[in-house]
Amino acid sequence: MNILLLMPLNEPFDVVINAGKTPERSKLNSKTGIKKIDCVYPTGLLSIASYLKKHLPDANIGIVDCNVEITPMAETYGCSGFTKAEYIEHCVNVAAKKCPNPDLIGLSLLFCSNFQDLEHFAAALKKRWPESCITAGGHLPSAIYRRIFREKSSLDAICFGEGEIPLLELCQALQRGERNRFFSENTAWITAEKLAHDPSFVPESKLINDLDEIPPFDFDLLHAPEAYRVSSRYFFVIESSTNLPEMLIFSTRGCPYHCVFCASQNVHGHKVRYYSTDRIKSDILYYSSRFGIKRFIFYDDHFLSNKKRAIEILEFVASCGLRAEIPTPAFFVIDDEVACAMKKAGIKEVNITIESGNADTLKNIIGKPGNLNHAKRAVDALHKAGITAISNILIGLPGETKESIDKGINYLATTDVNWFQCFVTAPLPGSRMWDICEKNGYFSEADPYMMDFKKCVIRTPEFDSEYIEHKVYEMNLYLNFVNNYDMRTGNYAAALKLFERILNTVIGTHAFAMYYAALCSKALGLEEKYQYHKTNYYAMLERFTFWQEWRNKFMLEDLP
Repeated sequence: MNILLLMPLNEPFDVVINAGKTPERSKLNSKTGIKKIDCVYPTGLLSIASYLKKHLPDANIGIVDCNVEITPMAETYGCSGFTKAEYIEHCVNVAAKKCPNPDLIGLSLLFCSNFQDLEHFAAALKKRWPESCITAGGHLPSAIYRRIFREKSSLDAICFGEGEIPLLELCQALQRGERNRFFSENTAWITAEKLAHDPSFVPESKLINDLDEIPPFDFDLLHAPEAYRVSSRYFFVIESSTNLPEMLIFSTRGCPYHCVFCASQNVHGHKVRYYSTDRIKSDILYYSSRFGIKRFIFYDDHFLSNKKRAIEILEFVASCGLRAEIPTPAFFVIDDEVACAMKKAGIKEVNITIESGNADTLKNIIGKPGNLNHAKRAVDALHKAGITAISNILIGLPGETKESIDKGINYLATTDVNWFQCFVTAPLPGSRMWDICEKNGYFSEADPYMMDFKKCVIRTPEFDSEYIEHKVYEMNLYLNFVNNYDMRTGNYAAALKLFERILNTVIGTHAFAMYYAALCSKALGLEEKYQYHKTNYYAMLERFTFWQEWRNKFMLEDLP
């Protein structure tokens, strides 16, 4: 049996290709002019593939991540040298080499931005392999399966929730020649026919209770495993100059909380399930010896939820001479003991996802399990251990007001957080926030499926979309540059490091990063670097009215 697992481009093709039209605000690949694409191990597909291989040892399984393909194409043909159809056809050709004549094709879709290109990929696959069973799964299809099937769809079925057990059952049904009967009876699978026959049909997820049943991943199933060796370039929060071979690990699944913006419960449920400590240790040794992995990025939200387990794993990583990262730990668990263990495992920076500086917003709108006192304790513990504290902040939640947003920003300006990642609230399908927006008519004229964390698609009686987008950028410039914590406390070397990271890995035309990097260089006596950043700053002002307007807004003085 041939099984092809495919991940479409994570962002709309048009957004990636046209990013060069706004270089002052876009994360660009300097060689190609398209949006920088960071390839991260497709852990969901790797998990499914490992589980299927365990139960179907004779199956030929191939994984194709289309995010890997677009940058080489742009390097060869230029950012305007190929169309979406040509790009998708290229990806299908790559898939055909990795997994010829697939009996089953599974598309993995995580983000709203996948929706725009979904049918283009599905139709191209159906055209190439009309007899194949083409399915989709992941966070997005699990939440919007009704909309997908209301429109023209080349998909045969959608998997609800986690994919390991449903896809295994589907493969076994295909082998028995019982495809139609299986889809009609299995409650984890959704088809257009099933919804037409019973509009009230509600699918049921089939979760693996014991995560240790999933075998370790086989990276050889990927068509380009070398593309993921330094995948932390995706994260601003991880210092990756060492270029250590690395991988993402999700050591838990599920979340017991009910934050307003989260939709993960649709896939993983509310009960937290853990890989055993012994299993995590054995996996670390396996990946290190088999694939040369040296840095392990624990990306699950609840890695720290069992404090004893987390510390034991971190200490094991350190004892093996390896490194760990926890990009987004639950801040309400971090204390001196946890921070010390993190430091021993080589962690230098973490992103504590505070979300808001307004206590009322945290408690009564978001429903966050932690509070601002927990956040302060975490920052203090991290700084004591010598770890940089970064935090996600978002605004534009239904229920917020302009006054409550300003109150939160004013509080954040008094904290010791080293850097803030400021985002527009994204109402993910399947979240409570999506339901609130839909019920109250809060979606703006923009297509809500085109949202990202910069584009606002919410409009409430308190604010419109344009206000939130402008306010988010203003907040970013104020908290990270004008009122930068490290500059306020005289730690110019630390501030300069992050300003230059913005220029080198995020936006190379960021005038504020140049201005404040110049000030830090002057304070550190780095005259050559000062002149370099000063020259570039004035060049950006001359080139972009965008930066002139923000310079005037914050009344930046001329550099000496």
